[in-house]
Amino acid sequence: MSDNGEQLTGPPGNPAVAAIDAALKRMTSVLAVIGMSVLLLAIVVVVWDIVWRRIGGRSMIGAVDLTEFSVVAAASLSIPYAFAHGRHVTVDLLGNVLPGAARRALDIAAALAAAALTAFLLWLSYGRAMEVWSYGDVSQDLAIPMIYYWALLLFGLGVSVVVNLSRVISLAASDGKHHGD
Repeated sequence: MSDNGEQLTGPPGNPAVAAIDAALKRMTSVLAVIGMSVLLLAIVVVVWDIVWRRIGGRSMIGAVDLTEFSVVAAASLSIPYAFAHGRHVTVDLLGNVLPGAARRALDIAAALAAAALTAFLLWLSYGRAMEVWSYGDVSQDLAIPMIYYWALLLFGLGVSVVVNLSRVISLAASDGKHHGD
């Protein structure tokens, strides 16, 4: 990452790296919009549940199931966007004092660590998802198959792994100049 927050991207002379980077950014942007739209659904459900409790004296059946599903979808579909666009939380202790090549090496190491961590979480989550699938678990009120929740999580983690590996390639292929987001 540059001093002014710009992302390092592949060199302009490498159209394959630039095309993959651009495609992943577009895809993760669409996923994030879908995720936030689903989160709006959760907000509507919660507000309606509160109103229904006040006027009807009872809670809305399925409100918890729909809210949980919406939150899982929002997080799973939005996290890859943060990686692709460099919008995740960072602590910059060394980046401002290191020369360009060392900063790029640090960015590559961070992207590799993020890819390794998300791949590890994907592996762990896959094992648990297979258990949930084999048991046929469903949500409490609406009987939504729990594998749907896990599938969203697995999808988001899988996209995050791909995005982080793409960032490693993009940063490694970079000439070290700042090309912006």
